[in-house]
Amino acid sequence: MHDAQAECVCGSSAPGRQHHYWDCPIAKAVVQNISDNLPAAWCSRPATRPAILRRHLWLMQTPAGPRRMYQGVWKVVCLAALNAMDVGRKAALDFRMQHRAPQQV
Repeated sequence: MHDAQAECVCGSSAPGRQHHYWDCPIAKAVVQNISDNLPAAWCSRPATRPAILRRHLWLMQTPAGPRRMYQGVWKVVCLAALNAMDVGRKAALDFRMQHRAPQQV
């Protein structure tokens, strides 16, 4: 993530923070998992936009809904999500390194 010339495990070249914490398929899977498990009472789900927006995760703003989620709980969800994105990316890289074809000398 810190090397500007590096490639993400998904194949994106020179990814930045937005890629790692929002656009990458690993990050999208984490966000989708949260969205799928967030009850409708806590988050409005209009058909035109996703239940969770980037600002909800990055700025730890609770999603709008009929009921207001406790801010402390949402902060824990956000921190866990960001950590899951890091762990998922590192696990994918480890998997790729372990299953890489041996280089011929």
